Amino acid sequence: MKLKKIMSAILAAAMLTATMAACGGDGNSSAAPSSSTDGNSATNTSAPAESGSGVSAEDLSTQEEYTVKIMYFGDAKTEDTNEVAAKLSELTKAKYNTVIEMVRVGFGSYKDQANLALNSGEKLDVISSFGFVPATMMSQNQILPLNDYLDQYAPDTKAAISDLDWQCVTINGNITGVPYNIEKASAFGLLMVKDVVDAMGIDWESIKTLKDAEPIFEKVKAEHPEMYMLIADFGDIRRPLRIDSLCDDSCLGVLEDALTTEVDPKVVNLFETASYVDWINTMYDFNQKGYMQPDAASSTESANSLLGAGKAFSFITNIKPGIEAEWVRNCGKEVYIAPLVEEYSTSANIGLRWCIANNSEKPERAMQVINEMYMNPDFSNIFIYGIEGKHWEFVDEEQGIVGYADGVEAGSTGYSNLAWGAANEQISYVFEGDDPDLWKRLGEFNANAPASIAKGFVWDNADVINEVTSCTNVLNKYVKALQSGALNPETDLAKFNQELRDAGLDTIIQDKQSKLDAWMAENK
Repeated sequence: MKLKKIMSAILAAAMLTATMAACGGDGNSSAAPSSSTDGNSATNTSAPAESGSGVSAEDLSTQEEYTVKIMYFGDAKTEDTNEVAAKLSELTKAKYNTVIEMVRVGFGSYKDQANLALNSGEKLDVISSFGFVPATMMSQNQILPLNDYLDQYAPDTKAAISDLDWQCVTINGNITGVPYNIEKASAFGLLMVKDVVDAMGIDWESIKTLKDAEPIFEKVKAEHPEMYMLIADFGDIRRPLRIDSLCDDSCLGVLEDALTTEVDPKVVNLFETASYVDWINTMYDFNQKGYMQPDAASSTESANSLLGAGKAFSFITNIKPGIEAEWVRNCGKEVYIAPLVEEYSTSANIGLRWCIANNSEKPERAMQVINEMYMNPDFSNIFIYGIEGKHWEFVDEEQGIVGYADGVEAGSTGYSNLAWGAANEQISYVFEGDDPDLWKRLGEFNANAPASIAKGFVWDNADVINEVTSCTNVLNKYVKALQSGALNPETDLAKFNQELRDAGLDTIIQDKQSKLDAWMAENK
């Protein structure tokens, strides 16, 4: 069947893309480290047991039945999640005698619920790292190192991912998770609702910086007082800055310019840099002029919802191939996106990963399921789109293009998921409205993005975890409010930075700098 050939070709291309993306970045493609026994990152570093039942790899279907519980994030429709899990179970039951249970949690509450599950000891096997710092998860013994499990139970997944990508998810020799095969570079732009732009004759392509949007906001606000000019997503506003967080989402010590050519790059306090100060001053100015969503810092609404309801004009979005079509599908609005920051790649771009919970009763069975998530197109398509005939159907089977099933649309489907929320979107079908060559374009985007000089470095925060905890509390107090313009930088930024210093930020930066220096000496 032509479709099977197409999917095989897509799989091969996606795997090649993963290799090109990492090797094409900075040329540093060292072998994946072996499992560590130093105990810095986790207490459980023992090798996995045999398959759990003594059966051979050739007949894993005779293993004892086991339920793999997956916790992951999402938005939109979830009514049919159990039915979708049952459909996935048909695949894994036949192959591994494994049943799938899926727990899908909304973006806004995912981290809290996932933390509760990880820390309470409840049964949990596979978990997404969305919203977490994997170094912290490892140091707190929430997840298992995967080295031996990958070697024994998912060698094809291990082989499909490049050495540099593995390096980006490895701490003290311990692989913390299987990285998602999605966009592997950062780029940011200002998204604007197309029908408003067209109706008002706005020259959106003139926007090169966020400040350039001010006269446009002024014009649109006068015509559409019912709309917020610039919104947050669940209280978060993306930073349109080209920084390297050194694989620390909290940004407690960064390279201000990810593409610096300095031989000895300096770790600095982001919140005192000229680029950050200029940005938050702009946001404060926008807030004072009434352009910002008033409750941006505390909002529990998604950008999808606000844009779809006609409440918002613009949003700072990430940019990748197909992003415009993705927004149309998510919020039902056509959009324009003015680039603000061109693509670049850091270790953090390989940050989202699938992990095995430390309280998994059978980690080897969890790894078998992760292997299916990453390598099996049938599993990926069900996980992303749901059940054929009920949630989706082919629009063009020969090209591998799908759309909603007959009589179903975005607002009425009982199951919808984001393709980038799967392990490997690049082996899935392309949704109607996307470019048929989307996965090829995404591969080129990944491969061609300039890489940070520190790509491959992953900061291990275990030596300063108390300081990280204290600084995180300060971040929670100030960051969203500053970045949404709710606080005056002239009076509050200095307070913020002083509280960070009091909480131990200087110690964190020193730790990060010393470990980066050691890594640079060994790898550059």
